[in-house]
Amino acid sequence: MNNITNQHETGAILFQYDLYSNQIESFGKVLKVKTNQGTFALKKTTMNRSETDWFIYVIRRLERIGFPFFIPVLLTKYGDYAVTDGYFTYYLMPWYEDHRQFRHPVQPEEVLIEELSKLHGLTEKTQDGNEESLDDSFQSLKTRWDTRRLAVEKYVDSIEQHTYYSPFELTLLTHFERITSMSQQAEKHLQLWLDKAKEKKNFRSVLCHGRPNRSHVSFDEYGTAHFLNFEKAVLDTPARDLALLFRHFFQTRPWDEVEGQHWLNIYEKHFAFFDEERHLFISYLAFPENIYQMIDHYQHPDRTKSELHMVMQLERRILTMNRIYRFMNAVFKEED
Repeated sequence: MNNITNQHETGAILFQYDLYSNQIESFGKVLKVKTNQGTFALKKTTMNRSETDWFIYVIRRLERIGFPFFIPVLLTKYGDYAVTDGYFTYYLMPWYEDHRQFRHPVQPEEVLIEELSKLHGLTEKTQDGNEESLDDSFQSLKTRWDTRRLAVEKYVDSIEQHTYYSPFELTLLTHFERITSMSQQAEKHLQLWLDKAKEKKNFRSVLCHGRPNRSHVSFDEYGTAHFLNFEKAVLDTPARDLALLFRHFFQTRPWDEVEGQHWLNIYEKHFAFFDEERHLFISYLAFPENIYQMIDHYQHPDRTKSELHMVMQLERRILTMNRIYRFMNAVFKEED
C-alpha cells in the first residue's frame, strides 16, 4: 500500500461506516477495501468544504432523477455522504470490478456517449440569457485563446531566426499555417455561437460530468458503464462535456471523420444539439490547445522527454488536428 493513507487513518474512516478491513489494496487515490460485509472503494480527495457540499448536491441529484449509470456513494452510520479528517475528504462506494471483456459485442465509446447524452437530457434546464452574460462568456474564452495563440506565434517568430532547426521546430514550422487556421476556425465558430445565442435569448445548461473519460467509468460484464468521480461536475453547456469526451477518444484510439460523425449521431439520438451548441462544440474541438501544450512542454527547461519522442507526439497531435478539420467540415456540410 502506498502513502495515500496509513492503516490507522483508514481504520478511523471505515469506523464511521461500521466497517473493518480484512485486506486493503491501493489503486492510485482509491483504496480497495475487503471486509466481512463486502468489498468497497474508499476515495481520498482534497475537496474543501464548499467543493464537498457541491459534490454531495450532485450525488443527491443523480439519485433523485434516477440516473442509473453511476456508482452510488454510501452513507456513513451517521447519514453523511463524506468524511473529513481535517486535511482530506473521503467517500465510500461499492467496489465495481471494471471489465474489459463483455458478454456481448460492445463499443465502449458508443456506450459512454449514449450514457453521457442521457445524463444531459435528464438534467437539462433552459435559462434566460442576456446579451451581457453571453458577451462575457465569449470574451473570456476568446481572450484566453488569443493569449495562447499570441504566445505560440511569438515562439515561432523566435525559432524562424535560427540558422538550423531542430526536428521539433521543423515539424512545427511545416504545419504552423494549418495550426493557425484551426485557431481561426475555432474563433469563427465561437462567434457563430454568440450570434445565434443572442438571437435565441436563452440557453441550456446541463449537469456536466466535468471529466468524462475511460478512467472515470467502470464497465460491467454486459457492457454497461457506471460513471464515477463527479468531483469536477458543473452546470454548463452540454457542448463542453461532449467536447472533453471526444478529445479523450481522439487521443486514445485511431478514428476518422466518419466515426466522429457516428459518435455525434449517437449523442444526438438522445439529446440533440441546437445550432448554436453545435458551433460551440466544434469551436472547442477546433482550437489546437493540445498542440500548444506540446509546444509549452518542449520549451520547458526541465523537459525529460527526448527530441524524437516530442516530434512523434507533435506529429500525432497534428494528425488528430487534421482529422478534426475533416470532421468539422462533415458536420456542417450535412446542414447545408
